[in-house]
Amino acid sequence: MNMDFKKNEFSRRDFIAGIGSGLGGAVSIPILASALGTGSRAVAGPNPSKRAISSQPSAQPLDSRPNDYLPVVTPGIQTLPFEWDGNVKVFKLSAEPVVIQFQDMSDSHGMKRRPIHGWGYNGSIIGPTIEAVEGDIVRVLVENRLSEPTTIHWHGVHLPIEMDGVPGFSQEPIQPGETFVYEFPLIQHGTYFYHPHFMGAKQVGLGMSGFFIVHPRNPEPHQVVDRDFAYFLQTWMVHPGSPIPDTLEMTEFNYFTMNGRPAPDIVPMRAQIGERVRIRVANLSMMTHPIHLHGHTFWITEHGAGFLPQHQHIIANTENISAAEERTFEFIAERKGKWLFHCHFMHHTMNDMHRIPIPGASGHGGHAGHDMGGMRTWIEII
Repeated sequence: MNMDFKKNEFSRRDFIAGIGSGLGGAVSIPILASALGTGSRAVAGPNPSKRAISSQPSAQPLDSRPNDYLPVVTPGIQTLPFEWDGNVKVFKLSAEPVVIQFQDMSDSHGMKRRPIHGWGYNGSIIGPTIEAVEGDIVRVLVENRLSEPTTIHWHGVHLPIEMDGVPGFSQEPIQPGETFVYEFPLIQHGTYFYHPHFMGAKQVGLGMSGFFIVHPRNPEPHQVVDRDFAYFLQTWMVHPGSPIPDTLEMTEFNYFTMNGRPAPDIVPMRAQIGERVRIRVANLSMMTHPIHLHGHTFWITEHGAGFLPQHQHIIANTENISAAEERTFEFIAERKGKWLFHCHFMHHTMNDMHRIPIPGASGHGGHAGHDMGGMRTWIEII
């Protein structure tokens, strides 16, 4: 592989209380009445917000203005649509209970799935990807359809303190049934993410997180790619017979997911031979994950704070990503085939290793034939 940059560079006890009842259903949302920029609590009631969306039609219909960036594909996860309100991009998020499916290892054939009762956004774990451009002003309306308060913290984003989403520092928690309006200009580019900062171990442990990606307004030539993908890493402890993740667990986990699913249910990537490919990986689990790409060498072009200058790019094929960190990998798709992209802690590429072995099987023999689960997907190059 030609590694000439100039030629190829491109870029713990109260937590569990109320979880079961809190996963039951959604809460109706009254008209919002939050004060923006003051850090005050959103108060549910009949009065309109000082910063509510205008009742007049927006100057542009949904997503009608052209993008000056290649949209990111978050495999298996939607990108959040927006509307224009003048020169402001307006997004809507609902924090709510979500049911997802993990492979059930009580089935020796690996075909059965078990329901996992988590929390997420807009019916999804992880939440939908938010994309914007450096220089944009964004407004995010966050409805709380949970049974307890919540907030959103915009991890890594430079913004006013009132918008940082930390109870007791920047805002009051968003109470059940309330909506809070976050609004701020984007003065940087990079791969960021959003998550709660209220009962964080519980709420994040139940799945609440998502990508917040800011594209450069004027990208350098080496920052332009043909494919742009994103994967979010999470860890879970789900005990046999329970559909609810144990968010008190701090060291032992039995499911390892990318974009809210363990393999074999992770949606893979696809690219064509010769294309420049970018893969963004964020880790909001409680473990470090060495992420490895088969068959190719990549450049590390970002550490979660915007694209690095070209001379700071690092050549690698495996990179540790610790908790709350992000890495961006870029490479030329040089060889056809299905190339694995996975965590190289091998127990992290199996599902439910905590489970008692299947009767009749020795050790973990019941996993034979479908032992590649967890954080494992691939890119198919055609």
